[in-house]
Amino acid sequence: QQVCIIFAGVNGFLDKIPVARVVAFEKAFLPYLAIEHKGLLEKIRTTGVLSPELEAELREITRKFAGGFM
Repeated sequence: QQVCIIFAGVNGFLDKIPVARVVAFEKAFLPYLAIEHKGLLEKIRTTGVLSPELEAELREITRKFAGGFM
């Protein structure tokens, strides 16, 4: 799960979110991933690798979530 939060920050998905709301984003995003995208988290966990395919999937999921969070 930490990989997903770091990914969001490094790739600019948190740039438009006010600093005061970043913790709220994390608290909402992680359960969302665990419930709605359990398979993605499991693949990242079991392989230990963020393959290009998994990265593309995570990028799209994060983009949609961050866009709706604001």
